[in-house]
Amino acid sequence: MLELFLGVFAGLGLFFVGMRLLSAHLKQYAGNRVRVAAARLARRRWLMILLGAGAGVATQSTNAVTAAATGLATAQVISIREAFPLIACANIGTSAIVFLAAVDFHLVVLAAAGIAGLLFYLKLDQSPRHRAYVGAILAFVLILFGLDMVGEEAKRLRADPMLQSFFASLSGLPVLAFLVGAALVPVLQTAKTVAVVVALLAQSGALGPVEAACAVIGANLTSAANVAFLTNSVSPMGRALGLYQALLKVIGSALATLALGALLLVEPDLIRAFDPTEAPFFVALVYLLMQSGAYAVALAGEGPIAARLNAMIVRRQRDDPAEPRFISRQALGDPATATELAFKEHLDVLNGLATGLDGVRHDRQTATAKPREWVAIGRMLREFLEALTDRAEDESVRRRTGSLQRLHNLVVDIQPQVRRLADNMARSGGDPAVAEPMSMMVESAHALLEQFAATCRTRDPIDIAHMTELTGDRAPITERIRLAVMSQNAAGAEAERDLFDCCITFERIIWLIRRYLLLSDEPGSPYLDGVADGRSRGSGTEVSPEGEPF
Repeated sequence: MLELFLGVFAGLGLFFVGMRLLSAHLKQYAGNRVRVAAARLARRRWLMILLGAGAGVATQSTNAVTAAATGLATAQVISIREAFPLIACANIGTSAIVFLAAVDFHLVVLAAAGIAGLLFYLKLDQSPRHRAYVGAILAFVLILFGLDMVGEEAKRLRADPMLQSFFASLSGLPVLAFLVGAALVPVLQTAKTVAVVVALLAQSGALGPVEAACAVIGANLTSAANVAFLTNSVSPMGRALGLYQALLKVIGSALATLALGALLLVEPDLIRAFDPTEAPFFVALVYLLMQSGAYAVALAGEGPIAARLNAMIVRRQRDDPAEPRFISRQALGDPATATELAFKEHLDVLNGLATGLDGVRHDRQTATAKPREWVAIGRMLREFLEALTDRAEDESVRRRTGSLQRLHNLVVDIQPQVRRLADNMARSGGDPAVAEPMSMMVESAHALLEQFAATCRTRDPIDIAHMTELTGDRAPITERIRLAVMSQNAAGAEAERDLFDCCITFERIIWLIRRYLLLSDEPGSPYLDGVADGRSRGSGTEVSPEGEPF
C-alpha cells in the first residue's frame, strides 16, 4: 500500500514539476508571440481560434494565454470580445495532455529522455538561443515520465483489497464520483490534472467510464468556482476575462452533464461496455466536449457577454478612483506587455497633472464624476515599475523600463508641486493684493501642464521645441511679480509668504517639465522606441493613452 501511494505521489510530483518547467520555459517565449500575432489577427476570428488552440497546446497553461489576452485587452490592442477566442480555444488546446494520458507512451518516454540527455550533453542548454527549447523538452520528458509512473501504479490499484473496495463503492454512484472529482481540484490545482489522473484510473479499470466522466465534470465545475473566486483580487480586465473563463467552465459542465444523461437514457449499456483501454479516450472526449461545446454555446451570446463585462469594468473603475486603468500585479508575468501597459498608465497620469489645479481656477466647472486619485495611481505605477525592473530579463525591456522609471519619477515629483500651488491659492487667493498674480500663475501652470501632456502624446518636433522654449528660465518674471506685490505693502505677511512659495513652486514645475523633455530624448526612452503605440518619435499624430488617434 505505502509503496503504491509513494509511486503515485512521485509520478504526480514529476508531472507537476514538468508542467511548471514547461510553462516557465515557454510562457515568455510563447506569450510574446501570442501578443504580436493576436495584435495582427484580431479581426480574423478563425485565425484567433487557431492561435488560441495552438498556444494552449504549446504551453498547457490557460493562465499564460489569459494573462497575454488580458494585457492586450487592457492596452486596447484588441477588444474584450476579440480576446474571447484566445481564452476559450486555449482551454481546448490543453485537452491534448488528457488525450496523451490515454495512450501507452512508455517507449516514447524512453526515446524522449534519451533525446533530452543528448541535448544536455551537447551543452545546448547553455546557449541563449536554444535554452528555452531544451528546457521545454526536458519538461516534456518529466511530464511523460510522471504520467507513465502514475499509469503503472494505477494498474496495481485493483490488486489492493482496500482500494478495490473504495473504487467499487463509486461504481453505480455517479454523484459520489462527481463529489470526489470536485474534492480533488484543491489538491491537484486544475481540472485538467484531475482529468489526467481520472483517465489513468479508468485505463487501469479502477474507475468505470460513467464514474470517470462524472469525476471530470465535478472537477471542471469546481475549477469554475476557483477561477471566479481568484478574480476578486485582480485588475478589472483580468476579473472580466476570468469570469468569462468561469462561465465557459459552467456551460461546459452543464453540456457534458446533459449529454451524458441523455446517452445513459438512450443507450445505458453502450458506455458501460467500454473496456479499460477505451475508457480513457472516453474521458478525454468528455473533457474536450466541455471545452469546445462551451465556446460554441458562448459564441451565440458573445455580444451581450462582452457588453456586460465592459460595463462591469467601467463601473469598477468609476467606483474606485484610485484604480489604475492599465497596470496590475498579474501583468508582471509578461514584462514586454507590462512595459507597454505601464507607459499607457504613465500617459494617463500625465493627463491628470493639470486636474490638480481645477479646484482653485476661476473658470472651474462642477465635477460630474468622482475625480481620479492621480497621486495614488502615480505611486502605484512607481511601485509597479520597480517590480518590473527586477523581473525583466530581456535587455531591451530592462532599458525601456529603466528609462520609463526615471521619467515617471519626475512626474511623481511634479504632483506634490501642483498640490502645493493649489494649497497656496486656496489659502491666500482671496487676498486682493495677491489674488491676480497668484491666479495668473495657477492658470499658466494649468495651461503648461495641459500642453505638456499633449506634447508627450504627439511627440511632434514643433510642439517639443515650443515646450522647450516655454520651460526656459522663468525666475526673472516670477521675481518681478513678487517684488511688485511687495512694493505696494498691501498684502499681509501670510499672503506674501504664499505668493513667494507660489513663485518657487511654479519655477520648480517648469524645471521638472524641462528635465522630463530632455530625458525623453535619451537612448532607451519609450518615446523613441514607440512602446506606447508603435509610432516613432516625431510622427506628429496625437495619440491617446488608449493608443487611438484623436
